Amino acid sequence: MSPRNWLERIEDILACARNVLSFTEGMTFEAFETDPKTVRAVAFELTTMGEAARAIPPDVQKSYPQIPWDKMQAIRNVIVHEYFRIDEEILWKTSQEDIQPLIPILEDILRHNKTG
Repeated sequence: MSPRNWLERIEDILACARNVLSFTEGMTFEAFETDPKTVRAVAFELTTMGEAARAIPPDVQKSYPQIPWDKMQAIRNVIVHEYFRIDEEILWKTSQEDIQPLIPILEDILRHNKTG
Protein backbone atom coordinates (compact mmCIF):
# COMPACT_ATOMS: atom_id res chain seq x y z
CA MET A 1 0.00 0.00 0.00
CA SER A 2 1.20 3.47 -0.87
CA PRO A 3 2.19 5.82 1.94
CA ARG A 4 0.32 8.61 0.11
CA ASN A 5 -3.15 9.42 1.39
CA TRP A 6 -6.12 10.29 -0.79
CA LEU A 7 -5.71 14.05 -0.32
CA GLU A 8 -2.17 13.80 -1.66
CA ARG A 9 -3.61 11.92 -4.64
CA ILE A 10 -6.07 14.78 -5.20
CA GLU A 11 -3.10 17.17 -5.12
CA ASP A 12 -1.39 14.97 -7.73
CA ILE A 13 -4.46 15.07 -9.98
CA LEU A 14 -4.67 18.84 -9.60
CA ALA A 15 -0.97 19.30 -10.43
CA CYS A 16 -1.34 17.10 -13.51
CA ALA A 17 -4.43 18.99 -14.66
CA ARG A 18 -2.58 22.28 -14.37
CA ASN A 19 0.37 20.81 -16.26
CA VAL A 20 -1.86 19.67 -19.12
CA LEU A 21 -3.29 23.17 -19.44
CA SER A 22 0.19 24.66 -19.33
CA PHE A 23 1.56 22.24 -21.93
CA THR A 24 -1.24 22.97 -24.41
CA GLU A 25 -1.73 26.68 -23.78
CA GLY A 26 -1.95 28.62 -27.03
CA MET A 27 -1.76 25.49 -29.19
CA THR A 28 -4.06 24.42 -31.97
CA PHE A 29 -4.91 20.78 -32.57
CA GLU A 30 -2.72 20.80 -35.66
CA ALA A 31 0.26 22.03 -33.64
CA PHE A 32 -0.48 19.52 -30.89
CA GLU A 33 -0.75 16.45 -33.09
CA THR A 34 2.55 17.22 -34.81
CA ASP A 35 4.41 17.83 -31.53
CA PRO A 36 5.30 14.40 -30.13
CA LYS A 37 6.81 15.87 -26.97
CA THR A 38 3.58 17.61 -26.03
CA VAL A 39 1.45 14.60 -27.00
CA ARG A 40 3.57 12.37 -24.78
CA ALA A 41 3.63 14.92 -21.94
CA VAL A 42 -0.16 15.17 -21.97
CA ALA A 43 -0.47 11.38 -22.16
CA PHE A 44 1.86 11.03 -19.17
CA GLU A 45 -0.13 13.52 -17.09
CA LEU A 46 -3.42 11.82 -17.97
CA THR A 47 -1.87 8.48 -17.02
CA THR A 48 -0.79 9.89 -13.67
CA MET A 49 -4.24 11.37 -13.11
CA GLY A 50 -5.85 7.99 -13.79
CA GLU A 51 -3.45 6.19 -11.49
CA ALA A 52 -4.12 8.71 -8.71
CA ALA A 53 -7.89 8.47 -9.29
CA ARG A 54 -7.66 4.71 -8.87
CA ALA A 55 -6.36 5.26 -5.33
CA ILE A 56 -9.22 7.53 -4.24
CA PRO A 57 -11.45 5.63 -1.81
CA PRO A 58 -14.90 4.69 -3.15
CA ASP A 59 -16.70 6.74 -0.50
CA VAL A 60 -14.76 9.85 -1.54
CA GLN A 61 -15.50 9.15 -5.20
CA LYS A 62 -19.21 8.86 -4.38
CA SER A 63 -19.05 12.20 -2.55
CA TYR A 64 -17.80 13.91 -5.71
CA PRO A 65 -19.75 12.38 -8.59
CA GLN A 66 -19.03 15.40 -10.80
CA ILE A 67 -15.47 14.12 -11.19
CA PRO A 68 -15.24 11.43 -13.89
CA TRP A 69 -13.21 9.00 -11.78
CA ASP A 70 -13.99 6.04 -14.06
CA LYS A 71 -13.10 7.95 -17.23
CA MET A 72 -9.82 9.10 -15.72
CA GLN A 73 -8.95 5.50 -14.94
CA ALA A 74 -10.13 4.31 -18.35
CA ILE A 75 -7.97 6.76 -20.30
CA ARG A 76 -5.02 5.73 -18.15
CA ASN A 77 -5.66 2.09 -19.02
CA VAL A 78 -5.79 2.80 -22.74
CA ILE A 79 -2.58 4.86 -22.65
CA VAL A 80 -0.71 2.25 -20.60
CA HIS A 81 -2.02 -0.99 -22.05
CA GLU A 82 -2.95 0.03 -25.57
CA TYR A 83 -0.29 2.66 -26.19
CA PHE A 84 -0.20 1.69 -29.86
CA ARG A 85 -3.67 3.09 -30.42
CA ILE A 86 -3.45 6.41 -28.61
CA ASP A 87 -5.64 8.88 -30.42
CA GLU A 88 -4.21 12.41 -30.45
CA GLU A 89 -7.68 13.81 -31.09
CA ILE A 90 -9.00 12.23 -27.88
CA LEU A 91 -6.01 13.52 -25.91
CA TRP A 92 -6.57 16.98 -27.37
CA LYS A 93 -10.30 16.99 -26.68
CA THR A 94 -9.69 15.82 -23.14
CA SER A 95 -7.05 18.48 -22.56
CA GLN A 96 -9.21 21.26 -23.97
CA GLU A 97 -12.68 20.34 -22.70
CA ASP A 98 -12.40 18.11 -19.66
CA ILE A 99 -9.43 19.35 -17.65
CA GLN A 100 -10.31 22.98 -16.88
CA PRO A 101 -13.67 22.18 -15.22
CA LEU A 102 -11.93 19.74 -12.85
CA ILE A 103 -9.60 22.31 -11.35
CA PRO A 104 -12.08 24.27 -9.19
CA ILE A 105 -13.69 21.02 -8.02
CA LEU A 106 -10.33 19.56 -7.01
CA GLU A 107 -9.39 22.81 -5.28
CA ASP A 108 -12.71 22.70 -3.42
CA ILE A 109 -12.10 19.11 -2.30
CA LEU A 110 -8.72 20.10 -0.92
CA ARG A 111 -10.06 23.24 0.74
CA HIS A 112 -12.84 21.34 2.51
CA ASN A 113 -10.80 18.34 3.59
CA LYS A 114 -7.47 19.79 4.67
CA THR A 115 -6.83 19.89 8.36
CA GLY A 116 -4.55 22.32 10.10
